[in-house]
Amino acid sequence: MNGAKRRMASTLVVILLISLIAGCRDSDSSYEFNKMQAPPNASTGSSPSEHMDISIALWDLAENMTVDDPLVRHLEKKLNITIKPVPITTENYMQQFQIWASTDQLPDIFSSDAINSQYYKNWRERGVIKAIPDDLSPYPHLAKYLATQEIEDLKENGKLYFIPRNTYDSTDYNVLDRLVIYRWDLAQQAGIAKEPETWEEFRAMLKAIVDKDPENQNITGLTSVGNLLLGGLFWLYSSPAATSDGSGSDFKWIKENGKFIPAVFSEHSVDSLKLLRDFYTEGLIDPELPATRGEMGRDKFAQGKAAALLIAGSIQSVDININQERWQKLHPGDTRFYDKIKVLKPLPSMDGNRYHALFKTFWSESYISSKVDDKKLDRILQLFDYMNSPEFEEMRHYGLKDVDYTRNGNTNRMIDPNVSLLTKYKYFSNLANLLDWDGMFKLNPEYVGISPEGHAAQQELLDYSLANTKKQNYESRLTNLSTPTKDSFTIFDSDDMIRVMISKLPVEAIWKDIVDGYKEKGLDKMIAEVNAKAKEMGME
Repeated sequence: MNGAKRRMASTLVVILLISLIAGCRDSDSSYEFNKMQAPPNASTGSSPSEHMDISIALWDLAENMTVDDPLVRHLEKKLNITIKPVPITTENYMQQFQIWASTDQLPDIFSSDAINSQYYKNWRERGVIKAIPDDLSPYPHLAKYLATQEIEDLKENGKLYFIPRNTYDSTDYNVLDRLVIYRWDLAQQAGIAKEPETWEEFRAMLKAIVDKDPENQNITGLTSVGNLLLGGLFWLYSSPAATSDGSGSDFKWIKENGKFIPAVFSEHSVDSLKLLRDFYTEGLIDPELPATRGEMGRDKFAQGKAAALLIAGSIQSVDININQERWQKLHPGDTRFYDKIKVLKPLPSMDGNRYHALFKTFWSESYISSKVDDKKLDRILQLFDYMNSPEFEEMRHYGLKDVDYTRNGNTNRMIDPNVSLLTKYKYFSNLANLLDWDGMFKLNPEYVGISPEGHAAQQELLDYSLANTKKQNYESRLTNLSTPTKDSFTIFDSDDMIRVMISKLPVEAIWKDIVDGYKEKGLDKMIAEVNAKAKEMGME
C-alpha cells in the first residue's frame, strides 16, 4: 500500500472500533515444523514461557486475518504470542492514529508513513512512541537490519523512534514504485506499430486507442489506482525531483536562482502542469480519475475501459491484481497477458534526460507504543529480530518445507511453482511486511509471487532504467532537516495537480493561486529558515 494519502480531516470523524478481532486459535498445527530453538534474545526480564498478546495496526492485516494460517501459527507458537490485528483504514489513517494517541489507545505496534512529519515530531515530543534501545546486541538480526548510514541519519539526538520498512537496497529500484501499463494489443489495432519512447509518442498512442476504441468500450485514456500517483509520472517531464510519496513531508530541495527551494515550486514545474492539463483536455486522462481509487482503476483497465493504468507496488501488483485476479477471470486461460500489456519505459524530460520517480530505500515505518512495558518491549523486539532471521526469510520466501518446497542441499525448489504464497498465506504475507517489504527478493526469478512472464517484464524495465536514466539532483539532507516552520509544513502536490488539471483557468493563473496559498502558510519563511541552516552546514 506504498503512498496512501493522509489528512487531518476537519469534517466528520469516523472513529474506528478498537475491538481486537483475532479469534481463538487451535493450539495444534496441521503441519509438522522442524524443531527450533527460541530466539536468543529474551534478556530483559521477559520469558518465552510467558504468553503475551501483541496488538498490531497494519494496513490489510485485520482484513486478511484467518485462524488457520499455519505460518502465523508457527510464529506465534515460537514466540509464545498471539497477534491481535487492529483494523485501520487506508483513508484518514493518520487521523485514527492521532485519536488513539490522544486517548491512550494506540496498539502495541502501528505502521505509518510519518517520518519528517508534524505527527512524528508530535508523537516523539509527547512521549507516545518508544525509542528503540541503543543496545540491540540481544537482537542481532534486528541490529544488522538497522545498521545503515541512512537509518543513522534519521536518528533524533542519537535515538531511533521507529523501524523503517525497507523496500530496496537502492533507490535505483524506485522505478518499480510508479508503473504505467498500457494495452499494447489495442494500440496495435489502432494502427500504432512502435512502443512509445517519448511523451509525444505516448500521447499519440493514447489518442489512437481512445479515438479507435477497438473493443467498443467507450474507452478512456490513462486512469490510476489513486490520484496521489500522478506526480510520479508527470513531474518527470520538467521537474523530476518534485516526485513525492504522497505523505506531504518528503519534498525534495533543489538549488534554483541561488537558493534552495522545494522542487515542486521550481520555475519549470508549470511545464509539467501544462502537459497534464493537455492530456486531460484532450480526453487522454480518465475524467473520473480524481475520484477513482484502487479497485475502480484496476477494474477499468482489466475490463478494457482504460487504455493505460498508473499503478504502484511493482510488477507483483500488476501480476496479481490485474492479471491473476481480473484478466484471467475475464479471459480464462489467456497466457499472452504480457504480449497484450506493456510497461511504459521512462520518458525523456525537457532537459533530454530520462528519470524515474525517486523516494527512499524504505516506505513507511513501524512504531512501538510507549504504553508497552519492558517485558512486552522485549517480546516485540524478539518479533522484529525473528522477522529478519534466515529461518523466517526462508519461510517467507518458500512457505512450508515438504508442503510448498523441498530442499536439495542448499537449494530450495517449489513443489508447485504456480502456487502464489501471497495468495495461499495472505495473513502471514501481510504480517511479514511489518518489518520490511522484501523488495530485493521479489526481483529474484525464484520468487514465485510473480509469474515468469512478469519477471521478464520487470527485468526488461529494470535493465532499461539502469542503462538510460539519471538520478535527480537534490539535497537529501534538507528533506530530513528540522526548522520551526518546516516541521509542520506539508505539500500535497497530488491535490494541487488535480486542481490544476480540472480548472478552467489558465495553468499559470491557477498555479500562482496555489503557490500563493502555500506562501500564506509560511512557504517563504520555511525557505529562509532552510537556507540559513544550509549555510550553517556549509551547503553553498
